[in-house]
Amino acid sequence: MISENAARNDSMDIDKKEVIEIDSDYESERTKRSNKNNTTPNAHNVSNHTEIEPEEELEEVDDDDDDLDENDEDDDDSEDIVEISTKKSATNSNNSVIPPANDFAATAKRLMKPIPDYPVAAEAHYVWEINDWNGLKEDKVRSPTFRCGDFEWNILLFPRGNAHNNAVSLYMEPHPIAGEDGEISDDWYVCAQFGLDIWNPNHPESHLPSGSSHRFNKNETDWGFSSLIDAKQLVSTNNSRIGNQPHAILENNKVNITGYVRIIDDSSTGVLWHSFVDYDSKKSTGFVGLNNQGATCYLNSLLQSYFTTLNFRKLVYQIPTNSTPSSKPSVALSLQRIFYLLSTSKEPVGTLELTKSFGWDSSDAFTQHDVQELNRILMDKLETAMKGSEIENSLNDIFVGKMKSYIRCVHVPYESSRVEDFWDIQLNVKGFKNLQESFANYIEIEMLEGENKYQAGDEHGYQDAKKGVVFESFPPVLHLQLKRFEYDFMVDDLVKIDDFYEFPDSIDLRPYLDEELPKEVLDQNWTYNLHGVLVHQGSISNGHYYAMIKPQARNDTWLRFDDDKVWKVTKGQVFKENFGANEVSAEEFAKMSRLEQQENLIRRVTSAYMLVYYRESLLDKVLPNGEEDITSVIPDHIPNQIKYEIEERERLERLKQEALYYTNVKFITTNTINSYSGFDLALDPTLPKFYDESLVGTDSEPLTFKVKKDDPFLSLNKLIGKQLGYITEDKDGENADMNVDSDELPFRLIATCHRNNHTNRTDTEVVEELKDATINSVFFKAFNRKYDEMVFYVEEINKDLRNVTKIVPPSSNPVDPKDFSFDVVFDKLKKIGTTVSPEFKFSGIFDYSNHILIFVKYFDPISQQVRGLSHIVVSKDDIIGTIVEPVNKFLDFDPHLQLDLFEELSPTKIEKIDPALTFEKHELSNGDIITVQVHNASELAGERKFRDAKEYYTFLLTRMHIVVKPFKAEIDEEDSDFVADENDESPIAPSVGNGNNTNGSKAIPKDLIKGQDAQDFPSDDEVTAKQIETAKQISKSFSLWISTTYSYQDLASEIASRLDSSVDPSFLRIFVLNNQRQRYPLKTSHHLGSFFPKTVPVNQTVQFEYEILNIKLRDYENLKSVKIHWLHSLLQYQVFELLVPKNGLVVDLINKLLHKVHVPKKDLKHILVWSGSNHTYLDLVKFDKPIDQIQDGVDLYAGVFPAEVEILSSHDMFKRFVNEPVDLNEFDNDFLKEEYVTSKKLSKNLNLIPAFHFYKNSTYHHGVPFILAVYPDEKFPETKERLRRKLGLGIQAFEKMRFALADSHDKGVYIDHENSDLVLFNEIGKAQSAISFALDHPDRNPRRQGQFDKGISIK
Repeated sequence: MISENAARNDSMDIDKKEVIEIDSDYESERTKRSNKNNTTPNAHNVSNHTEIEPEEELEEVDDDDDDLDENDEDDDDSEDIVEISTKKSATNSNNSVIPPANDFAATAKRLMKPIPDYPVAAEAHYVWEINDWNGLKEDKVRSPTFRCGDFEWNILLFPRGNAHNNAVSLYMEPHPIAGEDGEISDDWYVCAQFGLDIWNPNHPESHLPSGSSHRFNKNETDWGFSSLIDAKQLVSTNNSRIGNQPHAILENNKVNITGYVRIIDDSSTGVLWHSFVDYDSKKSTGFVGLNNQGATCYLNSLLQSYFTTLNFRKLVYQIPTNSTPSSKPSVALSLQRIFYLLSTSKEPVGTLELTKSFGWDSSDAFTQHDVQELNRILMDKLETAMKGSEIENSLNDIFVGKMKSYIRCVHVPYESSRVEDFWDIQLNVKGFKNLQESFANYIEIEMLEGENKYQAGDEHGYQDAKKGVVFESFPPVLHLQLKRFEYDFMVDDLVKIDDFYEFPDSIDLRPYLDEELPKEVLDQNWTYNLHGVLVHQGSISNGHYYAMIKPQARNDTWLRFDDDKVWKVTKGQVFKENFGANEVSAEEFAKMSRLEQQENLIRRVTSAYMLVYYRESLLDKVLPNGEEDITSVIPDHIPNQIKYEIEERERLERLKQEALYYTNVKFITTNTINSYSGFDLALDPTLPKFYDESLVGTDSEPLTFKVKKDDPFLSLNKLIGKQLGYITEDKDGENADMNVDSDELPFRLIATCHRNNHTNRTDTEVVEELKDATINSVFFKAFNRKYDEMVFYVEEINKDLRNVTKIVPPSSNPVDPKDFSFDVVFDKLKKIGTTVSPEFKFSGIFDYSNHILIFVKYFDPISQQVRGLSHIVVSKDDIIGTIVEPVNKFLDFDPHLQLDLFEELSPTKIEKIDPALTFEKHELSNGDIITVQVHNASELAGERKFRDAKEYYTFLLTRMHIVVKPFKAEIDEEDSDFVADENDESPIAPSVGNGNNTNGSKAIPKDLIKGQDAQDFPSDDEVTAKQIETAKQISKSFSLWISTTYSYQDLASEIASRLDSSVDPSFLRIFVLNNQRQRYPLKTSHHLGSFFPKTVPVNQTVQFEYEILNIKLRDYENLKSVKIHWLHSLLQYQVFELLVPKNGLVVDLINKLLHKVHVPKKDLKHILVWSGSNHTYLDLVKFDKPIDQIQDGVDLYAGVFPAEVEILSSHDMFKRFVNEPVDLNEFDNDFLKEEYVTSKKLSKNLNLIPAFHFYKNSTYHHGVPFILAVYPDEKFPETKERLRRKLGLGIQAFEKMRFALADSHDKGVYIDHENSDLVLFNEIGKAQSAISFALDHPDRNPRRQGQFDKGISIK
């Protein structure tokens, strides 16, 4: 159904309309009607009868009109078309009895179902009697009006269809009644259910009732059915559309049409059946939404929940941040900005800046992540940002409660317990009806008795005990995570739990507190009120998230935050619509009406997954009345920066508008080329590879002016003439003609254009016929618009090299080139200023003239620079060598000094010039550049980098800007044994350390970095204060320019020279970092050309890192890097990357590892080493295995495991690291001792199986794989307790684990951990193939596994 006045999209909410049958199209009349002007028929063709029925009370039930935008596929099927049936339908039994058309009350009740939470404002029906159907000649006919509420209504009929498809079309039209002033508001609307029933006046059982509902307004003034019934069916008997009645609807040329209207009062929300076109969230609710980047609705709902938690918002504002343009965007700063914009903006706010601060890219924005995981990582980031500030740990005061895990003996006074913090509580949904049942399940007591008794120490021995969890306190803001998503091992995938599950508006949590708490604590008000419901709608693979939030403490208004829209909702929409729904059988589903089926399907996929409760007694602190207290702590830089950004956007918008009428004109002057030392004449943004942004705003950049496009070209003469001092206001006056003829000036403008070899050179003067044109016309005709900016070289006649020496004669004492200074020479040009001799005349340099304009640069071997000198106009027939004398005079050299000449053809082509040739013979033309140098330049350069101009240009072409920092190694990234230490005698600066200092130095003790002086060290420390200062000088960051042609030795020499004279380059190890901060070590055989293109954009900065070794890099390269995990428990470990000789053995690796970790001598015999790949167990690793047989990418694990080593060595599968007998008295850990004794006793009968960790999906492995000893006759509860202690986990954390047996394809079944009689050894024996033990629990150190298996992270 489409509105008459406005086309609507097909995203109508499927739960907004009642659907019984779908046999007719429904839409607005105006989308189907013909273009003819139709007139209303004469009144004699129709008569009318109106009956107004009293309003009746409606039962308060659940509301059906909640939005389902994301999942609607079939929105066109949303209307009531009731078919009459005389037989009982198996699939729709409630349609078996249709009341006759003249039973108006029954028909109205059937067509217009109650709308939960929305009362009826008015109700009426009207019967339109048409006594001459064939007399309806017009295409469109309106019934007389009838009144319902504050509106008059009429039926709109198209007897032959509004698309002339010979089908009857029926619509309902409301007309607002004008007020006392006679005006009708443009914002009028009315929400109405309506029905249209066409029927036989003499046989009312022959009828076709149709129902719908709509929000009428000025843009959608009618709604109804475009193809209600075919004209042939209207006159046919035994028609299935009307239940095969013996009488047709249209008989004797007569028919009645009843119109039913029920006006619904939607004042509680104001959005019933709203299309949300032109909807203003801020105006309607006081809040704005957040834009969805693709799949960030889950993030948006979480952010809105946090934003409306006012004490949290205030806390976020108090985090120390800095919003300077150079500062890296932080999570805290981005969150502050979003909160501020949500408070002040009238439009939806973007989250791109926040997700960028997470380190996310576009793929993350289109990936729906786990909300709980995101929540915890976000809190971790904020906690880190608060460290060291006055609000450190303040998040705990809002979100953190305490719970106690305990084992309490029944018959003796013994209890083992541990109190832990919690940020949220995960509650089971499956198998429970409501929140209270889930809480009761959470604190449910498990009895440890019989064979599962608890070991209560030597004093009490094995005892019956109660094991459970109780709460010590709940936080002011309580987040409850409902476990709607679970991993199903049988289907090897996550599944969503859609079951019906209720949650209350208010809950008393007193029953779940520890009864042993002080009475004054227990007697407090522990009632919590619901203020947030985060909802997931859809399936596990395709869904949408939104939030229902009650943002005020004393107001019961609920709002729906759905991405960029916010609107009011009813309590039914908050609660009943988000409880989910139990699955019904196929038989039960078939018995439902179409509406009930749809309702069930929607309820099944719509459910709350996170609840936010506020403590009732602390409501005024969580949601203070008014936001003045929050506003007062907003950092000033937040509104200031946002105001600046808004103004900047407005400025850029103005520039876009100005660009329509203005353009930029640039002027290169002699001063510009004097200041510039790159290719061409000046800084040029059209050549991005050579555009050095650091020179923007300096004299190397052309002068830029904004001018009107339609100003005359000659006005540019006045503009630049005034800038250079040739024209003054006194001479021309304020109102002088803008046009200044170039013939009267001592300068002329030469167009500078783009050549095919990617250089910019001056061309010729603008031709005479263009001088009277506009600036824009000159640009279009004299420049290449695709490549060129509008740039002119200002050729000042007094700056010609020959003329300079006429105005300022050369020195009588020639300057030695080794004493040359650019500044002294350029002072000549400044002294000349605007001085012009009358004898100076311009020579024509047009294409066919005999003269050309040449630019001259000079390479100074002392300062190692090439700078532009000026221009010189020469005859094409002149010998090139004729410019040597004027150049020498300009440089104050001996006029006869021999100079070498090079042509700067392009950045890649610098050619030496034969001075004996003519300019024409050498094919030199306007704008070409000649670079000169003294003939003995290489001799003067000495040991400097560039011996001549060609080497300088080569470096300019291949130069790359790098930043060099000390290598900041984590413990798993380096082997500091080969990093020099403080007692080293190697040829580097002394005083080095352990590599864990704060600035990345490998040469400074950690405490020295913190500022301790030498006298603070023990007297026997060999490190002196001078050595310390030297080491500090070495451990510094710096930037420099290098060439992409460098070898490793060249680069090492450059870096060593910046560090200290005592640093030997051959001891440097250098790393290059890519854009993802991945580090690649350079080898001695490498050239930078292997890593970088020949030319790198000058604005690109490449990161390098260095470390100083105590052996030469060539020797270091003969070592192999091996990464090994040293395990303190099966979950706790350190990672070391060690360097061992490539021809060494694993025993060498372990010996090296023992320098890093402390292992008592008595435990050396119990060291076990094994390998894994992708967190899956591979094989044992014997100590005599050659290092070069360890494949790259294989993970090694090692630790002290007495039981496992005993089992393996007893079977000759493994030899001990130290071949010594085992003394039981050496064990200082009773658990390890007991496990060792049991393993030795049962070594011939037990089983060893590999084990791995996973989370939800059996293909997502994580953690350390290991081998597990499985004993015969050991009950599974005992196996679990042994495993818990090997993992090093607390009882509560361990209880959250699930266990499974998996085959080699990671397929398997969960173990029934509730079965205390289960023996794992026996279960393994039932397996038909190799089997592994699997532990299902979240990854404590989540890492992305690959491009297509990306976990969530905030970097």
